[in-house]
Amino acid sequence: MTHSEAQSDWEKFVALLEPKGGERILDVGAGRGDKAAKLLQDFPGVEVYAVDPNEKRVADAKRDHPTVRSSVAGAERLPFGDSYFDKAYSTMALHHFTDLDQALSEIERVLKQGGSYVVLEVEPRSLAGRLFRFFGRLLGESMTIMTQSQLLARLGTAKGLEVVTSTSLGAKYLVLLRRV
Repeated sequence: MTHSEAQSDWEKFVALLEPKGGERILDVGAGRGDKAAKLLQDFPGVEVYAVDPNEKRVADAKRDHPTVRSSVAGAERLPFGDSYFDKAYSTMALHHFTDLDQALSEIERVLKQGGSYVVLEVEPRSLAGRLFRFFGRLLGESMTIMTQSQLLARLGTAKGLEVVTSTSLGAKYLVLLRRV
């Protein structure tokens, strides 16, 4: 097994995101803010903002991770100015976006020219994907879980964002997009 095969999903995600001190990074669909807090811990000097439409999750994030700038917002309507962020990411959240095209348009809007957007998502046919759908139905959540190839086809029509690379991780996949 090579070193790259032994890397965790987090390490592969961070390798694509390439966070650097002084950058503003947006976590879209942050939930309780755990990934945003880990990013702050692992990469001192970055500013991490987190948005999630669920008020309780954002309240938990503010309580548990006060250094993350958390706010209530959906991906389809981000409360930030144009070109505000150097980078953005979504981890296991894209399937919750109610309007993917509008969300991508908003993410593109808030990213600086050349900024990157990294997506970590679950494969629907994997055990994790089936569990997501099962529990989502139990909780009454609306979600659209796409395969890596389905998402890449959708992203091909997105204006302002181009796919740089896409990597399968088995039950999950990573996609790196760049604002053009």
